[in-house]
Amino acid sequence: MKNCKFIFILCLVTLFRIELYSESTIVNLNQLNDKPIQLVPSIYVLEDPTNALDYLSIKSNEKNLRFQKVTNAKEAFNFSYSKSTYWLKVNFTNPNELPMDTALVISYPRLKTLDLFLETHDQVKNIPSGYSIPSNNRPYQSRFFVFPIQFSAKSYATVYLKVNSPNAINLPIQIWKQKFYDRHEIDDHVIQALYFGITLAMITFNLFLYFILRDISYFLYVLVVLSSALAIATHNGIASEYLWNYSPWLDQYSINIFISVVLILFLIFMRNLLQTKNVLPKLDPWNWFFIVVQIILPIAYIFSFDTFIKWLVLSHTVTSLWILLLGVLCSLKKQRIAYFFLLAFSFLFLALIISTLRALGYIPTNVFTIEGPQYGSAAEMVLLAFALADRYNKIIKEKEIAENKVKINLEKSNFELEEKVKERTFKLNQTLSVLRRDLDVAKKIQENSISIDPNLRKNLYFDYRYLPVSEVGGDFFDITHLKDSSYRILVADATGHGVHAAMITMAIKGLYDPIKEFELPPNKVIEIFNEEFMDNFVSLNSLLTAIIIDIHFENHTIEFASAGHPAAVLIQKERTTLLPKTGRMIGLKKQTQYENKRLNFGTGDRLFVFTDGVYEVVNQKEEEFGEEQLHHHLLETRELPLFDVLDRLLKTLQNFQKTEERQDDLTILGFDL
Repeated sequence: MKNCKFIFILCLVTLFRIELYSESTIVNLNQLNDKPIQLVPSIYVLEDPTNALDYLSIKSNEKNLRFQKVTNAKEAFNFSYSKSTYWLKVNFTNPNELPMDTALVISYPRLKTLDLFLETHDQVKNIPSGYSIPSNNRPYQSRFFVFPIQFSAKSYATVYLKVNSPNAINLPIQIWKQKFYDRHEIDDHVIQALYFGITLAMITFNLFLYFILRDISYFLYVLVVLSSALAIATHNGIASEYLWNYSPWLDQYSINIFISVVLILFLIFMRNLLQTKNVLPKLDPWNWFFIVVQIILPIAYIFSFDTFIKWLVLSHTVTSLWILLLGVLCSLKKQRIAYFFLLAFSFLFLALIISTLRALGYIPTNVFTIEGPQYGSAAEMVLLAFALADRYNKIIKEKEIAENKVKINLEKSNFELEEKVKERTFKLNQTLSVLRRDLDVAKKIQENSISIDPNLRKNLYFDYRYLPVSEVGGDFFDITHLKDSSYRILVADATGHGVHAAMITMAIKGLYDPIKEFELPPNKVIEIFNEEFMDNFVSLNSLLTAIIIDIHFENHTIEFASAGHPAAVLIQKERTTLLPKTGRMIGLKKQTQYENKRLNFGTGDRLFVFTDGVYEVVNQKEEEFGEEQLHHHLLETRELPLFDVLDRLLKTLQNFQKTEERQDDLTILGFDL
């Protein structure tokens, strides 16, 4: 049964044809110098569609199997996507007197099975390789598959290669002198470092621009460059050597997945850069169609490689043609940036087409088709960078034009504004002049309202200081001679400052003047005043504090009532007596009752009545002067003349405040009893 099966396989392999001719070719290693020998013209090929042959079965029936040459192959074999196993045979001779160290190189990284059999006169050596073998177990560390072979002096040897892979099978095969290939590897790594160095520079610079300008185009460009670099690294074997080292799954699937990612990002980048949604609105839905295709096909290809691989590769070509078409259409619409885009994508398109056609077996494998995609990618990156630079330059120019327009408009607006300001300033100055005149009149009216009858000074020894914060204030006071040796004092403080408070003081005077001479105790006068104020001025939402003090010199008594007003101070020898509040503020509630109180005083005593602006003075440290410090000052200066006491108090307050301005009106009256 086994013999029958073997005979069947033998017949099938013998009958299978690849346009070929048979002739004996031996590679003379004397021809090796610093350049390699292309081995493809000297190699014999056998296709095994059954994948059942091994080295021993081939050797035992080699005459019947008929290894033959592929006539149309020059630099590489291209068997495209094939399920067959290919056996390659090449003969070498070393006529030299010394052994020769060589390197057999297959410069294509996506071969799953690549086993070498070295047959000499005394032994057969098997060296397994391919991406199914971990890179550190391969005979030579490289992005390609390299077999170091030493040929003995004056020797003859035959090399067999067994090749099988689910990926496209491309076999560019060379033989080098080992020392020259080692040098070639170094030079190759320099070129790769240059490419990926440019890539890193492009990514870093444009990422920096994205963070500075916040333009999504630069970020999309970074993604395009990054994905292109990954696709190139996978295409040329750098990814297998440095990124994942050993992953047969990634070696098999990653290249086409990365190409799909590149196309998806390129479509998105194109929509943003060329504004195809606005420029070509009818074609824009097709962009999303191709994006969806490049998402679905790679997923399907992962689940069924053999079914979808050719469809996926074909879709790459169609999608590239679509992007190229949109670039042409945008260029026809005179989009300056589209010219850069079209030129840039032409290089990438050429690289993708070369890669696709080589994978499908429509074009030969040679140095141009192997390295072309990488050079195309480099050109595409640089030209797209120029496109973004041109766009940035255009933005700068548009910004300068806009800034010039803004500057012109601003100068015009400034001129118009200056004219309006001058006009309004003139009107405002006129209004202010009227207000100043009105304030001066109000100030004079207020000063007249609190003027003291000079005749009072004949029998009543007093002095006062009145300092409003502005031209007019909210403090009010009055001194009235009742009868004989009795006098009535009123000090009031309306809430607020300025004109509003001054108007309240006018109301106070208007209400107080008719009732101030009533022969009633102070508390009754305040109660009447509160009722009148509530009836006439409650709508003003204003409150005031007030204190009324009756001084009776005949019997040396003081009678007083206080509506929430700061306590007056009676200085008696070396102590102070306070005249406290006897009821709530005026304006809070009708029918408010106030208590009437009496105090006795002696000859030489002093009475001080004031508003809260005297002690609520604040310094730079936000510390308040306070009532206690005020009382202490009045007690300490009791021996000084009354006017001197008040002047020293004002100076003390000024020193306490330093540069701070007063926040409240200040009123203080002093009486020698």
